[in-house]
Amino acid sequence: MEKDSFSPCGIICSDCEWYKGEKEPHCPGCTAVEGKPFWGSCLTYACAKEHGVEHCGLCDEFPCKEFMERFDPSEGPANSLMRAGLLAYRVKHGEEAAVEVLRKAEDYIPPEH
Repeated sequence: MEKDSFSPCGIICSDCEWYKGEKEPHCPGCTAVEGKPFWGSCLTYACAKEHGVEHCGLCDEFPCKEFMERFDPSEGPANSLMRAGLLAYRVKHGEEAAVEVLRKAEDYIPPEH
């Protein structure tokens, strides 16, 4: 199984439709394209590089206002909250554990009342 690939902002690239090749153009991930995916330049990637960190969760300023205000418009502000939590968990427990906790959250079905 291919190792999950994280972006600096907390997205798991290997879950992305463009990364997986399900949508065109194919994207090899933010790190591979140095923060310049097909849609333009990623401000979050540039910021992480400027701060000399692999991902935002390792930054002394995390979570900053800029991070919290950058989210997928189709998902809304909850997107940045989820990624912030995932990055904090990743820092403390590692990448594999972060992927595992995200998978559990994605698969969760609330009980009926």
